[in-house]
Amino acid sequence: MNPRIISEIVTILDKNLPKHLYALDYTTEQYKTLLKMLKIGDDESLFNDKKGAIRKALVKYFAKSYQEIDLQITFSSFALKKNFIYPSKPEAYDRMLHQNNVLLLDVLEKKSDFSPLPYLVSIPENIREPICQNYLKFDDNHDTVRQITRQQIDKIFNLDPRDIIFFLRGRITIRHYTPPKKLPDGVDKRFGGESVELMEAMYNSYFPEGAWTHIEPILGEVIAEKLNFGVIDNITFTRTFVPVFRSMIEILLLEIINEEDRKRIEGFTGYVLRQHFHRIFIYTAKNLLHFIEKRDKNAEAFIKYFSDEIVIDTNGNKIQKYAIIDSKQQKWNYSSIISVMMQYKQVKQKIVSQRESISVVEEELNQCLLELTTEKNNKDIIQDKLTDLQDTINENDAAILKVKNQRGATPEEALSLKSQVNRLNYHQTELFELKKKTTNQVDLCKNRIANKMSELTRRQRKLDYEKKSLQTYLEQMASVLESYEIIAEALATALTKR
Repeated sequence: MNPRIISEIVTILDKNLPKHLYALDYTTEQYKTLLKMLKIGDDESLFNDKKGAIRKALVKYFAKSYQEIDLQITFSSFALKKNFIYPSKPEAYDRMLHQNNVLLLDVLEKKSDFSPLPYLVSIPENIREPICQNYLKFDDNHDTVRQITRQQIDKIFNLDPRDIIFFLRGRITIRHYTPPKKLPDGVDKRFGGESVELMEAMYNSYFPEGAWTHIEPILGEVIAEKLNFGVIDNITFTRTFVPVFRSMIEILLLEIINEEDRKRIEGFTGYVLRQHFHRIFIYTAKNLLHFIEKRDKNAEAFIKYFSDEIVIDTNGNKIQKYAIIDSKQQKWNYSSIISVMMQYKQVKQKIVSQRESISVVEEELNQCLLELTTEKNNKDIIQDKLTDLQDTINENDAAILKVKNQRGATPEEALSLKSQVNRLNYHQTELFELKKKTTNQVDLCKNRIANKMSELTRRQRKLDYEKKSLQTYLEQMASVLESYEIIAEALATALTKR
């Protein structure tokens, strides 16, 4: 089978088929067109001579977009079976994977457009987003989405095991491994040969308030992605933490520094990392302690690894292990650490619960204050009604006296005046009855106000009690926190030893 013929057929397919065609979309019409272009559409014997090359070329063409097929061809037809990447998944899922492969292949073809540095590929959000959204139509687990995307990137970009993939700040960043720069003897090697003075000046220029506010927001995600204590072992952590944290700083800096300063990125990355190395590892140690608090088995094994001894690995190499020792030279092992972490967890839960209790009591107190205000306003309204009612009664009294003092000139007038007095007296009776009811309403309001005042006093005492309990727990936490911080410091130091 002539490789040149196979290559020529692949070139024809490249030119005449849609780019990165999904294998199951290859049609009989396209197959017959290929035979015509090879000038064997009417010559079965010539077809038989080239049959193997045609079949091999089709397999090779689809393999270029990472599609595996089984293919049977004849002079008049073909039968194509696509091997799904995940055989248990439906065709729609396989099509989605192919669509994402195509997006990544486009990035690979235009790699220089996505490479701010020769050893780094930065896939922007407008490409990352559709890749992730395609997956999320089938699986809402973001960890799974990232895991499969990593596998695709690993395959398409042919990554070295030492290369790192970051899902960070809305991008997917591929950081290819680069060996340390070789510098002449006598040159300060801490910052890639750059002077301390220059690095300090750059740092002060780009980060007048310090770089920690830029580092801290992404640190948790980086640890979860690359140094996850739920899965990582001590040897892997020790081997990878420096390149991981260096790459993290480097990606951060590339978004901030001017293009002309990129030539100093290696030295500047080292300088920024050195400035915040301790804080990064305190954060990392506390992340590990969070796993211990959750009684994670992998984290437990990770902590138990630390001891002051030399062991022999599977390759026969001697490995110096280090104990977790604090500033007072006290050694910490898993048992003593878990003891503090359980106290820390219990007191923390009590504080959370107590704050929730305070929130409930404060809400009840505020509701009581609102109800008290409502009752007082209601009493004032009724009291105003009572005042107005008394004014009306006084006016009615005056009207009665005025009519009584009049004398009718005729029997008809006298009868009319008597009728007016009777009507006013009846109205007066109604007014006094209404006054009595209104006075009762005022008294009821006063009673409700008194009760609300008593309730308010009780709730205030309850709030004072709950706050006092919280203060007690906070004081307990202060002593536990002291031990927690000591452990974190000691653990951070142990983590950095290599």
